[in-house]
Amino acid sequence: MEFIMTNSTFSKKNQDHGMGRLSLLFVILILLVVIFTGSQIIPFYYYYYDMLGQMEAQAKKATVNSDSEIRQYLLERIKKNEIPIESEDDLKINRFDGKIVIELSYEEVFYINLGEDRIYDLHVFEFDPRVEAQIGK
Repeated sequence: MEFIMTNSTFSKKNQDHGMGRLSLLFVILILLVVIFTGSQIIPFYYYYYDMLGQMEAQAKKATVNSDSEIRQYLLERIKKNEIPIESEDDLKINRFDGKIVIELSYEEVFYINLGEDRIYDLHVFEFDPRVEAQIGK
């Protein structure tokens, strides 16, 4: 028994092979977009949870530290983590009824910079870390 490959069978195999390469390139492109997006967005959440943890730690020390000491420490962390606040007054510290409340509100912008003043904002993430704790407990 002898198999003879015709031109139509041969060209069909080449087309299928070409589609496989195209599909592979498309999957690689999607993976690169996902990796790039993740590398830009994950730090937003990392710094949010870091800030929330620092606020909780400072709330626990509220019996020892004054509001100005807490504010100074947290503002240093904000600068270190490059959290974009408009002013230092965005960090609110209030004491009342034996409680301390520490709040901060800020936005992180996910954007693409294509150079030459072509910056495209894709999404604005709003973060509002808030901690409330009993003083002395």
